[in-house]
Amino acid sequence: MENQSLLVNGNLDSSSPLFAVVHKGDGASKISGSLEVTGNLNLHSGILRVGSGNTNDGGEVTSSLIVHGTLNISNGAQIDNRADYHHVKLQLNAGVLDSSGLFDISSVESGTVNYGDMTVRNGNYQQSGNVQTYVSNNIALLGGTLNNQDALNIGGKSGNFSAGNSLNLAGGILTNRNLLTQVGGSINVTAGSYDFGTLNKSNGVLRNAATLVITNFNQSNGTASNSGNLTIGNADLGGSVTNTGTLSLTGTVTSRGNLTSSGTLNNRGNWTETAHYAISGSLNNSGAVSFQNGFEFASNGRLNSSGTLQTNNAANIFDSLGSQGRTALSTVSLQAALPEEVKTSLTDLFRHYVPGSVAQSLIDHATFTGGKVIVTGVNLTTTQRDDLVQAFKAKFFLLFSNVSTSAVSQQC
Repeated sequence: MENQSLLVNGNLDSSSPLFAVVHKGDGASKISGSLEVTGNLNLHSGILRVGSGNTNDGGEVTSSLIVHGTLNISNGAQIDNRADYHHVKLQLNAGVLDSSGLFDISSVESGTVNYGDMTVRNGNYQQSGNVQTYVSNNIALLGGTLNNQDALNIGGKSGNFSAGNSLNLAGGILTNRNLLTQVGGSINVTAGSYDFGTLNKSNGVLRNAATLVITNFNQSNGTASNSGNLTIGNADLGGSVTNTGTLSLTGTVTSRGNLTSSGTLNNRGNWTETAHYAISGSLNNSGAVSFQNGFEFASNGRLNSSGTLQTNNAANIFDSLGSQGRTALSTVSLQAALPEEVKTSLTDLFRHYVPGSVAQSLIDHATFTGGKVIVTGVNLTTTQRDDLVQAFKAKFFLLFSNVSTSAVSQQC
């Protein structure tokens, strides 16, 4: 069609080898064409070309494709712009895009694409960085490949590729994963495996039930939940993060009483918790964790540490230190065979010498296989320091800081 419009009332089914919305063979003039379908446009096979011509600099094509219902691209069908013709301005609107074929408008010069919902089931969807694409409701990637030249924005209309409500990742390939921005709505990972360089999240909901890796996670508000496998590198956590699956921290992470885990929490990086923390589920620490306001154990809590564990609330462990004076450690058996010697020694230390609010819980819920335990906020007398060193130096290689520094460092 050249400078013409075609209105189709109802559905349009096409299996034509080539069907062009607008076409000019010599490309020597400015032309326009539009196709409007009030129902569904079903492409069973063949090519729907939104604009074509040659490379003549004088040619310009304005193409408009409007589908009030669903634009179906079946496996084997194709929507494109002829690759050697770059002077195409495109307006594409569809209530729903359901694609299993090939969609490639990467050579379009400019324009806008608007969908109510967008689903990629198979094939290849090639987004153009020259065209602003906005999905007012949901983007669903179920299979195939979504080649997004621009980073995705979820929760509002922003940038060159955005969705107003949600992004659902369920097994397809998303090519541009350097940056994902969320200002609202929801991001749901239900199948497959995905990794993102940076997720900037100011609000909304993130749910992972599959495998998700986020190298840099900046969450200022909203919620994040994991029931699958979630790995976070560096993070500054606002809002809330809830884990019932497996959560692994590998970089520098700061939380403020908003991280809870009843599943498995693996810390291999440097995690700082500024609020009082309740250990529930399994906490496996091979990095460094600092509980700046102490910690406690839930009934099902388990701590396994071979890294550095630090608490700045000495009352957890040493709440009666200094009030009992020197107590003989006559029941400690330094010659016992492991692992009984560890439990015997710890039991005697925490039960008879320095009992605190989590003293017995440490015996029942914690295993230390190496690393350090650092406790700040407590004063040791010379006698107390000497007693602890004498009791544990043969087994734990205890290192204590200066008596007046209100700090204890236990090296296993």
